Amino acid sequence: MLAIAHHYDEPVARGGITYRARVYTEIETDGMWTAWIVFFPAGGGRVISTDRETTQSNLEAVRYWASGLTHTYLHGALDRALSLQPELSLARELDRLERLEESAELRAETHEAAAAEARMESDIVAAARERAEDRLLATATRPTEAVGTSGRSRKPRASAKKK
Repeated sequence: MLAIAHHYDEPVARGGITYRARVYTEIETDGMWTAWIVFFPAGGGRVISTDRETTQSNLEAVRYWASGLTHTYLHGALDRALSLQPELSLARELDRLERLEESAELRAETHEAAAAEARMESDIVAAARERAEDRLLATATRPTEAVGTSGRSRKPRASAKKK
């Protein structure tokens, strides 16, 4: 059974829209009463609601709870109800995805710069390697001279004289 447990005379406003708040309640299969707050735009428009705000043992307990809600509580409930709207959820998701995209693009730019630097370093090392290979090839094609223990070159000995 659905029932209105309380209505509030003082309007609640947010984002330039004024709302009238009411607490609705219904009995659950376990005998407990759940209640939520519904906000009706004063000038007409989309009605919004909170999720369950309380669970009480009977209808009178819900009415008592609702009669004690402050204007500040109703403002918080309106904020909760607005946050449940699909447009707001989608806007938050879009904002999160845009931040992730920007972060990924920044990381990609960083990786691209590092890759370019690594390619330059590779080119420098490849050129040095090629020069070393050329020097090695040049030494392999030159006739070698014997080197003594002193590190100085010495000429091969002439054949020994016969006695």
